[in-house]
Amino acid sequence: YNSNHTLQDLGNYRIPEDVRLNFDLNQGKDKSGVAASKILQAHRHLDMRPLFGRELGLLPYVVAWLEHFAESRSDLKLSSIFEFVRAMPMKVAEGMTKLALEALRSARVCCPPPTFV
Repeated sequence: YNSNHTLQDLGNYRIPEDVRLNFDLNQGKDKSGVAASKILQAHRHLDMRPLFGRELGLLPYVVAWLEHFAESRSDLKLSSIFEFVRAMPMKVAEGMTKLALEALRSARVCCPPPTFV
């Protein structure tokens, strides 16, 4: 999306509606938003497999991107997260276990169990 050339018009040729929509998108000033809109229009499903090499390290970025650009696409958000979970169930389980243990530890620190006299 960092191109310094953006196609905006084809003159008097009959332009298909999907191409016209892309021309309209190209008028936007937020080029990141334009690129994201085109990605979301073209892909009903985002393949997460190329991101698995970093294990769960990229998942927060994927979720943040989807939250920002795909607000109304809860199906896409859920299927993208599901791909990570399905590909690495043990990594997800380990992460959840660590989070649960940390929560228990912090609960004990801030709120010690009551003592009875």
